[in-house]
Amino acid sequence: MTNPPAPVLQATGLTFAWKGQPEPCLQIDTLTLQAGEQMLLLGPSGGGKSTLLGLLGGVLQPTRGQVRLLGHNLSGCGAAERDRLRADHIGFIFQQFNLVPYLSLEDNVLLPCHFSAIRRERAGSQPRETARRLLAALELPE
Repeated sequence: MTNPPAPVLQATGLTFAWKGQPEPCLQIDTLTLQAGEQMLLLGPSGGGKSTLLGLLGGVLQPTRGQVRLLGHNLSGCGAAERDRLRADHIGFIFQQFNLVPYLSLEDNVLLPCHFSAIRRERAGSQPRETARRLLAALELPE
C-alpha cells in the first residue's frame, strides 16, 4: 500500500495576532491543500483573507502554529529561504495589484523569471512565446 502524497500546503494550529492587538484576528485548526486542488477565499473586507495569504506565503509569521509549504516548515526557515520558496512556487495578485508601469504587459508577465531559475525553466526555451500564450489564454490583448 502506498502512502498518499504529502500536501502542497498545510497549516495546523494557526493563530495570528497583529502586534499590539490582544486578541488573534485569525485562528485555523487545519487547512490542507493537495497538488491540483483549488481553494477560494471569500469573505468581507477585514475578514482575514489577505492575512491568511500572507501567512501561507511566508510573508507573515504566525503567532502560534505551523505552515508547511512543499514540506518546508515556513516558521523554521530564514527570511531568505522563505523568499526563495515564494519566488519559485507562489504567485500573489493583490486587490490593489499594480503592474510595473515602465514594462510592457508581456514583460510584467515575465518578471518572475528574473527572480527564479525554476520559473525561467518553466517558461521554456521561448519565454516570450509562453507569455503571449498565457496572455491569450486570459484573453488579454498584446
